[in-house]
Amino acid sequence: MVSRLDAKDGRILYVLKVLKQHGLVRVRESLIHKIFYYITRDKLSVKFDFYDNVKFSYEIRERLEKLCERGYIRRIFLVARLGGVYIPLYSITEKGLEYLERRERLSKKDARIIEKFISKVAKKKSFRE
Repeated sequence: MVSRLDAKDGRILYVLKVLKQHGLVRVRESLIHKIFYYITRDKLSVKFDFYDNVKFSYEIRERLEKLCERGYIRRIFLVARLGGVYIPLYSITEKGLEYLERRERLSKKDARIIEKFISKVAKKKSFRE
């Protein structure tokens, strides 16, 4: 039985779409966790589970895996140097963009919160690193 995408999956896809609009086509997993950590505090209607003040969520990681398996996002690995650590980078696929166009599951309030936060931090140099 195929499970359908829910509102949380839609928020992840929308964040990746907005990041792409700001010139970040491939995004580190840690950045995705940080974005949701901060916008969850800004009264996003859908909450993700974070442990204490750690900017990491197993729930987001599992959802990223599910979205990769279903083809809505793509994961590639960056190797900083030969023999170094593999860093996963995520990008939204055409299938993910089509899903967002077909399904307007995102409330206008949540869209504003996400867009405002990403546009504010996209101007910072540390955001792009």
